[in-house]
Amino acid sequence: MSSTQRKRSRRSWGKIRVLPSGRYQASYVGKDLARHVARTTFTAKMDAEYWLGDERRLIERGEWTPPAQREAESRARIITLDEYAETWIEQRPLKPRTRKMYKDMMRLHISDTLGAVGIGALTGQAVRAWYAKLDPKRARSNSHAYALLHAICGTAVKDGLLQANPCHIERAMNPPRKREPVILTVAELAAVADKIRPARLKALVLLSAWCGLRWGEVSELRRKDFDADCEVVFIGRAVTHRSGECNVDTPKSGKARAVVIPPHIRDDIRHHLDTRTGSGPEALLFPAERGGCHLNDRVFRKYLDPALAAVGREDARVHDMRHFAGTQVARVGNLVETMHRLGHSTVKASLLYQQVVSGRDAEIAAALSALATGGLGTEAKAAAEANGQGHELAIG
Repeated sequence: MSSTQRKRSRRSWGKIRVLPSGRYQASYVGKDLARHVARTTFTAKMDAEYWLGDERRLIERGEWTPPAQREAESRARIITLDEYAETWIEQRPLKPRTRKMYKDMMRLHISDTLGAVGIGALTGQAVRAWYAKLDPKRARSNSHAYALLHAICGTAVKDGLLQANPCHIERAMNPPRKREPVILTVAELAAVADKIRPARLKALVLLSAWCGLRWGEVSELRRKDFDADCEVVFIGRAVTHRSGECNVDTPKSGKARAVVIPPHIRDDIRHHLDTRTGSGPEALLFPAERGGCHLNDRVFRKYLDPALAAVGREDARVHDMRHFAGTQVARVGNLVETMHRLGHSTVKASLLYQQVVSGRDAEIAAALSALATGGLGTEAKAAAEANGQGHELAIG
């Protein structure tokens, strides 16, 4: 066959080639200048011609999108949100408690309204209609459910099942707080630690407040978690209780961390280890009183409340000791240091503490003057003492 004859036999659009198997493979260069190959091969050349003809007509009508995208959209119309969410939850590296929480959120807040909708058919309008039906009195639960849906849809976008995330309700993941944290002063915290009874719980107050430990972390502390000089505590575990089961796992962030114990409380911690803790490496610092695996936070609250009342801070709660730690660290450390010390996996939580102490402009101005005059002047000392910083700077 001459070259002229070969040229005449070539297709004007698209390409069909015979594979070694004898089947035909069809492809073409689309409007995106990429080559698109039919998802399947064909036994007859005419079938490959038909496929190319269908693709050409889509282009001529202005209805063309890449075949892979159309296939994903078709699959998305078949897969419901419930089905996709079930796979999404199972495939993620979640702690058992978090996995159960996500399943409960789907069941209680999302599935009834959106569960049967095809994942690819989810729209911003549908999400807004669902969100509007949620109980406004449960703002925190609504926020968590919305965040879960947002994350699931984000993965669906990456999988090609959604063109864009339909969850874009402003501030839906940042509801107003029901209650603002109560931040004790340094003097109030010291008084609470001294007044709590039984006295063996003083170390728990000090570690929670000055090292920023979560309840599940401090209640799981064991002798082996402290170095020989009682200068560092290693936070590698946390305990949770759900449905009567005790579960010891990594901390909330999923990562262990080492926290330097402030020098001014080390003697109290050493005393607790020497006189109130079992001798074995696995001995809990704060064991349960009447059996059980760990000290219950409600039992601790029973002892903490009278100490708080004695200093006139009945409005404070157990978790406010961690808020105390956050604000104190934010005064003397930067954002990264705050995140590490408190075990935050994202900047959001640590930024809250930075914002709390961002109003200390007068203190900063006084400190700048101290630099200019070669020492810490009277005004700077007064500002530092008023904010409890003078003591904190001394402890590193």
